[in-house]
Amino acid sequence: MEIKPETIKEIADMLAMGMLCFYHKTTGELEYYPDELKNPGYDEELWVEAIDRVAENYGDYLRLEGMSSRESFKVMENFIDGINHIPTHNRFIAAISKKKPFSHFNDLIGYYPQLRQEWFLFKDACYIDFVKRQIEDLTMPPSI
Repeated sequence: MEIKPETIKEIADMLAMGMLCFYHKTTGELEYYPDELKNPGYDEELWVEAIDRVAENYGDYLRLEGMSSRESFKVMENFIDGINHIPTHNRFIAAISKKKPFSHFNDLIGYYPQLRQEWFLFKDACYIDFVKRQIEDLTMPPSI
């Protein structure tokens, strides 16, 4: 199955925002709505049409999910590993070593505009790779 790069990017963006994505295998149309686990208490009424379309033809879609907290944390660690300035690197290591590492990381990255831009590019690339791997796993024929 060949999915356009711009569709993969859109899926990656939606997953990063806490959505579940559903790619229609035949038409290539994309449906998405909030992932209850990442957005508890979202207003389902706003998404009922998309939810119903997917539910009515669930087998026609590939279901794509966002990264787990562990996977997201690993992306953060990998980014920090690439920071060559030792004092800055150490600040980030200290930030993610505390409780609420994502919050501390996001607070700290705001003080480094260049790193912040690099972070967004890095995270986007990681999410795109993550989506590609999911698609490959979902579309690979079963092994005997």
